[in-house]
Amino acid sequence: MRGVRAGILAATLAAAYGCGADEVAKPSTGGAAGGVSVNLPTSTLPTPNTGVAGGTAVAPVTPATTPPPISVPNQPPPVVPATPPPTAGGMKPPVVPDTTKPPAGMTPMMPTAPAMPAPMGATDPIVPPMPSDCPEFRNATITYKSLGGIAVVAGTKAASPTAPMVFYWHGTGSFSGEYASMAGAVQQGVVQEGGVLISFQGSTGGDLLSGTAIFGKGDFDLADGLLSCAVNKFNVDARRVFATGCSAGGLFSGAMAAARSNYIAAAAPNSGGWTTPVGWQNMNTPALMTIHGAPGSDVVIIDFSQSSATADKAFKARGGFVINCNHGGGHCGGGGLAGDIWKFFKAHPFGTKPSPWATALPAGFNSKCMLYN
Repeated sequence: MRGVRAGILAATLAAAYGCGADEVAKPSTGGAAGGVSVNLPTSTLPTPNTGVAGGTAVAPVTPATTPPPISVPNQPPPVVPATPPPTAGGMKPPVVPDTTKPPAGMTPMMPTAPAMPAPMGATDPIVPPMPSDCPEFRNATITYKSLGGIAVVAGTKAASPTAPMVFYWHGTGSFSGEYASMAGAVQQGVVQEGGVLISFQGSTGGDLLSGTAIFGKGDFDLADGLLSCAVNKFNVDARRVFATGCSAGGLFSGAMAAARSNYIAAAAPNSGGWTTPVGWQNMNTPALMTIHGAPGSDVVIIDFSQSSATADKAFKARGGFVINCNHGGGHCGGGGLAGDIWKFFKAHPFGTKPSPWATALPAGFNSKCMLYN
């Protein structure tokens, strides 16, 4: 990657990554301290002065006024009739036995009223507690929890909790608007369904999960807050939360699938995967779609066909559904598969087992992709 000093990468050969020649230099980010502030509200996607396309323009959205989120009182669960009447969406009121309380610091998904909370269980995501400071979900570059340069792309708020949410992580030396060229079809799908795409520019502190330390595990804590706000205030469906990215961002999106297996439904790293072991958050295994070039071709310090295979093996070993796509080209050359990524995300909400594609990929799916067995 142009602009990446060899001295930085040499610190750890097995965990260092670069960025393809198609990535561009990142703009300055200057975040404001404390709270949530909007640095650059605009009716179009934020685009740095590098000449890179900024993606599809979307009209700003003023979030509807919503009542306070539902909370779970610290008391014994209510008595539920033997045959409770169905509620909106066909769901029944949940039964939460004392013996199945969520892990400390986490709470069940709590969509905005009047929707009922999702029942806890093996196939249900666990959404972190909602923070006191939530941003507005509209097209803008914001500062959240003192970290600036976070790009927000949002469609028109859905009428009910059905919308998707995608976290996009860019490559080394690139910028938060990279999704427009690498995942344009994903962005368009999210906007059309009234969802939210989030793309960080900087980091709270980098580590080896992204190889070149452009992102770090502390960024997942900010992602937790943004997700909870979107579920409670913007009708995002907690079962439709996904991650993707390129190069260092591809490694980080692969890591996020494990480190946030409580709520990530599926991930699609482009020239990513794993080069270091990642701890799983719980027993859920998100669906995985790895995208890379041919061995020896997709190389920036490491061979990303190998790092993709490492992630494939780890997810498959836990019973996860895995697709491997070898486009045969160079580093971060998988932008042309963005439409297939979106199809993959739509077919794999949280807890989908078995996959509807367990025996064969659907007609029209990219021929470079194969089921990983």
